[in-house]
Amino acid sequence: MSNQNLSNEWAKEIFNDVDNLSEEKIDEVLKEFMKDFEEGSLQKKGWPKFFAAYSVAKASMNAYTTIIAKKYPTFCINCVCPGYVKTDITANTGLYTTEEGAAHPVRLALLPNGSPSGLFYNRNEVS
Repeated sequence: MSNQNLSNEWAKEIFNDVDNLSEEKIDEVLKEFMKDFEEGSLQKKGWPKFFAAYSVAKASMNAYTTIIAKKYPTFCINCVCPGYVKTDITANTGLYTTEEGAAHPVRLALLPNGSPSGLFYNRNEVS
C-alpha cells in the first residue's frame, strides 16, 4: 500500500517528506494513530475509514523501507504489494494465484546490483 492511500493528511505529509523522514517521525505517527484509536476518534482525525490499522501499518512499513534504503545505499531495498492474492487471509477470494503473487517479490529479490532502491511496487509498477 502506498502512502497515497493514507487519508490522514498530517501522517501522509510526514511519510512523503522523504528527505526529513526518520524512525522517530514514523513512531510519532504510530503513537498518534494509537492515541486516536484508543479515544475512538479515527474517523474524526482523518485516518482510513476501512482497515485503518492495516493501512497505517503498511504505510509505516513503506516509510521504514525508505529509511533503510537510505541508510544502506549499497543494498537494493524495496517493498512490494503482490496484489489481491488467493490466500487464507483473503478467504481465497483474491484475483491472483499464489504463484502470480510470489512472482513480484521474487523479481525484486533478483534485481541486479545498482537497481533502484527505497521504492514501493504495486505488483510490477513503481507506485
